[in-house]
Amino acid sequence: MGRESGGVIAAVTGDSVAIDQSAVRSVDAERVELRQAAAQHVHGESVDVTDSAIVSVRGADVRMRDCAALVVFGEHVRVSEGASALILARHVEGDGSRVVTPAAAFAFGAGIVLGMGLLRRLVRR
Repeated sequence: MGRESGGVIAAVTGDSVAIDQSAVRSVDAERVELRQAAAQHVHGESVDVTDSAIVSVRGADVRMRDCAALVVFGEHVRVSEGASALILARHVEGDGSRVVTPAAAFAFGAGIVLGMGLLRRLVRR
C-alpha cells in the first residue's frame, strides 16, 4: 500500500478491503467496503459504499447509501439516498437520483453527431 503527503492513500489492493474515514486514489479488491471515504476509482466484485464520494465505481454488485458518485458501472446497482451523474448497469434499484440516464446519454450523443454533420455541410457551402 502506497502513501502520499496529505494523507491520501495512492492504491489499495487485496481480497477484502475496508476503508473508513480516508481518501484513496484507487481500490481494487474482490470485496470493497467504504465508510465516510473519498475515492477516485473503485473496482470489485462486491462494492458496499456508505456516506462517501467516488469518481468511478465498477463492480458486479454495487450498493451505495448516502453517496455521491460520478460514474457507476455494474451488473446490479442499488442506490439509497444517493446521487450519481451516470449509472450503466443491467439492474438498477433504489431511489437515488441520476443526472444522466443511458437513454439521455444516447440522445445527447446522437444530437452531437447530427449537429456536427449539419455544421460540416454548412461550412462546405
